[in-house]
Amino acid sequence: MVAEHLETVNGASTVRLADGSVVTGVKTTQAFDRGQKTRLMVRPEAFRLTPGPACAALAVEIIDTAFFGDRKRVVARTAGGDEIDVRPTSDAAEPEGINAASRRQVFFDPASAFLFPA
Repeated sequence: MVAEHLETVNGASTVRLADGSVVTGVKTTQAFDRGQKTRLMVRPEAFRLTPGPACAALAVEIIDTAFFGDRKRVVARTAGGDEIDVRPTSDAAEPEGINAASRRQVFFDPASAFLFPA
């Protein structure tokens, strides 16, 4: 996802996403300037459909859903226009209420995300 680097303290960055939301605690091993354009990467299985401790939230529109045994695949579009793939594990999956064309939030632990130069 497109992000703007705001600051890094002790290897944990704070970024602003295209929709204006701010995420703190993203892993980074590189130095970024304040205001530098970056990309935030979250692995599909790191997303959750229900909030957990220390979670960041993204407002999304659900585009498509599919079930693969104990896994669910959700394709969503963020408010900033990025298309993301959400593949929560069965313990993080919400049993009902995921429908195409619905709006909702998805969640992730910022410490499980990574920041790269754009």
